[in-house]
Amino acid sequence: MKKLFTLLLVCALTVCMMASCGGSDKLFDYNYDEYVTLGNYKGVEVSASEIETEVQAQIDSILSSNAKDVATGAPAAEGNKVTYSVTATVNGAEAADLAKTDSSVTLGTGKTGLDDLDAALVGMSVGDTKELTLTVPADYTGNADVDGKEAVLSVSVSAVTENVKPDALTDEMISTASDGLYTNVADYTVYLRSAVKQNLVWNVVLANTTFIDYPKKEAEMYYDNYLASYQNSAAQYGMTLESMASMYGMTLDAFQNNLAQQAIAQVNQDMAMFALAAKENLVPDEARIADIKKEMMVYYGYTDEETMIAAVGEDAIEQSATFDMVMELIETNAVEAE
Repeated sequence: MKKLFTLLLVCALTVCMMASCGGSDKLFDYNYDEYVTLGNYKGVEVSASEIETEVQAQIDSILSSNAKDVATGAPAAEGNKVTYSVTATVNGAEAADLAKTDSSVTLGTGKTGLDDLDAALVGMSVGDTKELTLTVPADYTGNADVDGKEAVLSVSVSAVTENVKPDALTDEMISTASDGLYTNVADYTVYLRSAVKQNLVWNVVLANTTFIDYPKKEAEMYYDNYLASYQNSAAQYGMTLESMASMYGMTLDAFQNNLAQQAIAQVNQDMAMFALAAKENLVPDEARIADIKKEMMVYYGYTDEETMIAAVGEDAIEQSATFDMVMELIETNAVEAE
């Protein structure tokens, strides 16, 4: 996991995106009763075991992202990463297309492309050399003098490692995982459980909400931002949006329709959030606004508060603080069931 943030920062990000694209300063200024009917949002029941399971999953994700390759000191086995080199001959002549130097493969993945080579690496230790004869698959190298021919390979192993996951979180891991928002394990663990619980409760609140309609302007703003983001990504890789859509197994029309549905879903979430805040008269005070500004500065990488405010906008900051209050309210009033 790179980040797990409550809707505070998720909404802050999207609101800031919208504000930066020329939207009005006061977003979602509507009669909410025309768009949503809030259901039960106090006393929402969530599973304590589900919270703990999700918390542990997030911790495991951080630990996995910090796993390191460690020498096993034993013969290579399935799941180990093996670093190996190959020299080869075909009909007695050197076959440079089959040669490899310090190439790596995780045994069991079959990524060498040569089944006999994968099998030969199993059981080899650092410093071992093994000779094997195999038939090169057709079109393996693109060289007709090699492909489909019998080859003699000399394989040597220079490293056998296994990916070892740390036993416990460290402050450094936490700082990286949270982009500097948290710098020690104790604080992050408290935050993490709260964030997981809030997200689970919020899902129930959304399920209890009836969505009557949605404001088209905001949905279009979200859609335009989503579309621009994918278009920029596609351009960076020299792709068209259509080719990127095909990578997801969709036509361009289906892909764009999917983005439109995501935009509507996001607007629905926002409308529910604003409606709940209005009903509970949740208005952030100066202290909460100050806290949100500090978090935004860290999250977005600003070193100067005035620069951050100019880029984000006071209104978006106030809205994010309001969202924070909503999440706290539903979490505080939620019931954890075994």
